[in-house]
Amino acid sequence: KRFITPRVREAVVSTQSTGVMMFLGSLFIFISFFAIVGAMCEVVIMLKIYLSIIAIVLILEVILMGVCVAMRGEVEKRAVLAIHNLMEHYGDETADELNIITKTIDQTQTWLDCCGLDGPEDWKNSTKAEWWASRYNDGTVEVTLPGSCCIAPSASTCQLDNTEGQTIHHTAGCRQKFYKFVEENVTYVTVIGIVLIVLQVFIMISALKIRYELSSKYDCDDYATGSNMEITSL
Repeated sequence: KRFITPRVREAVVSTQSTGVMMFLGSLFIFISFFAIVGAMCEVVIMLKIYLSIIAIVLILEVILMGVCVAMRGEVEKRAVLAIHNLMEHYGDETADELNIITKTIDQTQTWLDCCGLDGPEDWKNSTKAEWWASRYNDGTVEVTLPGSCCIAPSASTCQLDNTEGQTIHHTAGCRQKFYKFVEENVTYVTVIGIVLIVLQVFIMISALKIRYELSSKYDCDDYATGSNMEITSL
């Protein structure tokens, strides 16, 4: 492992992500194959398989939505706990060779316009940001913040300023911003989930309609063929 450079590791991670996306795309094509061939070639068994897959996916989505609504508070707590655990190793290249932790924290703080878990002073707290506090804020008067806390996009670091109305860094903690984001967007997520479920129900109804039409057609054809054979034999 010592001879594997960070660039090679990033290439491996990128390859794995591409493989996952290709697998999901192939899975969707495979499922759609049953619907397309079943409808165009009038193969009833393939429509039955497609209906079964859609029904299973629909049931899983309903269960997932119910779990998310019921455990919303627990999900929020776990997300915040994950950010807290990541902050301990922020900037530590020994524990984070690919800079995944550092990039995740930076992207979170940039996305939510926040700094620290509960505020900028978390970055001088050795309990919350162990490596960063020991490296930059160990006994120093001025508190150094990561660049993602800074309002200036090109800044690599900036100093903590408790002056009211300052424009150097973000003042809100990511915990507060994350809770606010969830509250503001939970309605939209719920609506999108309901729309997807309704759409899948419509697809199931359409597939059922085609299936029964094909079944009725073949039953009529079999009945007509049997009648003709009886008349011919007479």
